[in-house]
Amino acid sequence: MAAAVFSWTSRMARLAVLGLILVACCLALASAEDYYKILGVSKSSSPAQIKRAYRKLAVELHPDKNGGDEEATAKFAEVNNAYEVLSDSDKRSVYDRYGEEGLKQQGGGRGGGGGGDPFDIFNSFLGGGGGFGFNFGGGGQEQQEPETPKGADLVIDLECTLEDLYVGRNFAVTRTKTVTEKAPGKRQCNCRRVFKTQQMGPGMFTQTLATECDTCDNLRFVAEEINLEIEVEPGMAQGHVIRFFEEGDAVLDGDPGDLLFKIVEVESPNLEEWSRIPGTPLDLRLRHWITLKEALLGFTHQVNHLDGEPFTLTQPGVVQYGHVAKLKGKGMPSKSDNSKRGDLYVVLMVELPETLTSAQKKDFEKLL
Repeated sequence: MAAAVFSWTSRMARLAVLGLILVACCLALASAEDYYKILGVSKSSSPAQIKRAYRKLAVELHPDKNGGDEEATAKFAEVNNAYEVLSDSDKRSVYDRYGEEGLKQQGGGRGGGGGGDPFDIFNSFLGGGGGFGFNFGGGGQEQQEPETPKGADLVIDLECTLEDLYVGRNFAVTRTKTVTEKAPGKRQCNCRRVFKTQQMGPGMFTQTLATECDTCDNLRFVAEEINLEIEVEPGMAQGHVIRFFEEGDAVLDGDPGDLLFKIVEVESPNLEEWSRIPGTPLDLRLRHWITLKEALLGFTHQVNHLDGEPFTLTQPGVVQYGHVAKLKGKGMPSKSDNSKRGDLYVVLMVELPETLTSAQKKDFEKLL
């Protein structure tokens, strides 16, 4: 009876998780994200790189590991959908040429997957068997596989202006990286420390620690030039990292590290009056200059935003120096929520004349 209750409970939990994943898939229909970006790989990535990137993300985001967290479940569904397409050479070719629309026209639904069970993709990747193999609490027997060494990540600063981060920008980068190629001869590789047992006599054994190695082809390091396109999306900010999976330098008997571009926000000489408001990443400040006449009588100005689009700034009467006008929804876009924007605070700066004539002084004395 207890076993039956446990089985029913496990099944209901799985159905609940599947429900969350299917909802996430439906919501994702409205925002077609680039499959390469979802997996964190470049368009030139090999099938092996795509496979390793998928494995890393799928294990990180698996619902059993994240306690059914809705955000992780949605990302798990996206990662599985992206891998289903990019791991299939025919689907990948159609996607590269025609995008999601091309896959849909071939009758595959979103991503060519047709809305199948994301767990099927994950389990087939691990070789089936029902258990997930990573001891997430899914009930399967834990499988251990040797972990491949990975090189250190390479972090490069990417300088962006406030305008770049408001509008978005693509950077074309040519990089020379270190790769390996086959060289003459053989070498020892994959060395590990193992215990060896030796029988000394009836019922007597001894264990010694020894080094055991394989024999591999010799390798040498060579330089290779690659072209990358870095997409800075609207709403990114200082410290945001754009990752290219395994695009770092090669290492012997291991996988290359990742290549990371870290955004560093720099000032632009054309935007010295624009700035962020500290502590509020989506709110912007603009210092806008007006004349003394406009401060006294009012004004209407057309002002260009960071993307070049004009907006109207108007004050009908007397304006104090340093007056702040709040324009709701005119701040930075949110990277995580396209419908959300910060506010723009316009600080009005009054430009005073350097000198006054005697007649002007008299006029002011009469007026003030």
